[in-house]
Formats: sequence, structure tokens, C-alpha cells
Amino acid sequence: MINTMKQRVIELVDTMPNGAELSWTDDLKENQYGWVTLKNVADLPLFAEKILPEGRLVTISACNAKAEDAKAFHEVCYHFVMKGLSVTVTVLPTGVEPTVPSITQWHKSADWTEREMAESYGITVTDHPNPRPLFLHETVQSEAIERLVPLSTMTNSASTNALWEKIMGEKGEEN
Repeated sequence: MINTMKQRVIELVDTMPNGAELSWTDDLKENQYGWVTLKNVADLPLFAEKILPEGRLVTISACNAKAEDAKAFHEVCYHFVMKGLSVTVTVLPTGVEPTVPSITQWHKSADWTEREMAESYGITVTDHPNPRPLFLHETVQSEAIERLVPLSTMTNSASTNALWEKIMGEKGEEN
């Protein structure tokens, strides 16, 4: 079954209009993993549609782009499973504002993760059927997340006055 799915991935990658890179890895238990990098984010909807019916989306993750991708701030990874074969598809968001197309039309499980990605990372998801914010109220700017005190700062300052001084200093109050 795995070899059949690998062949499907190879054929799928070959159909990408703008090209894609494919590599394979395995772990100590001989589980195999496919790694696809699409050359153009515009090919993502085609990939998402053609991976069906065997493939299903597990999750989406955004992370910092690799150093050699100087034009991109983030890369977005779409994690699929095809009857036991894990396939990760990576794209670099394009445009002045980082932008990726929605794949919710084909994979309903993309709905919340695309909305979370838009809200948390500022990546615009075009053609999303429900682009409302997932966590913050629509009147709150997404930049508010950047102004919150990170958990790491709070826990590192738990035994000192640093956190209290930071909070009170931002309010303009004396200690």
C-alpha cells in the first residue's frame, strides 16, 4: 500500500504546473515520509484537490523560513496522510503581505488552522469561506497578540520584580 501511495505522490508532483521538489526519508522503524516543496504557492489548491481521495489533511503549521529563503518571512507546511504515508507540502507565502490560497474547499479540516495562521502569523489566506478571526474579537487588531507578555517572559520573571516592573512601567505607574 505504501509503495502505491508513494507512486501517487510522484505522479502528483509531476503534474504541478510550476514544478515541485520531492524527497523521501524514513525513520528507525522504516516509516516513510514524503517532503514536497512547491515552487509556486499558486499550485497549492491543485495539489490539495488532487491528493484526494486517498489523502487527508492532518494540520497546517507556519514557521520561520529557512535562511536561504531571504525573500520570505514564513513558510507554511501542510501535513497530509495518505493511507499510512505522511506527506508534508511546503510553500512560501507570496506578495507584499504574505499570502496563501485556502484549501478548505477540499479539506474541511483546514478551516480553523488557516484562520489561526492568519490571526497568529499575519498570513493572508485568500478565498477562505469563513475568514473571521478564530480567537480574537473582530474589533481587536491581530497585532494585539504581539503586545501581550509572552509566557516565557512571565515564567522567567516569576521570582523577580521584572514582570511586575514591565507591566506597571507600561501603565506609567511607579512601583
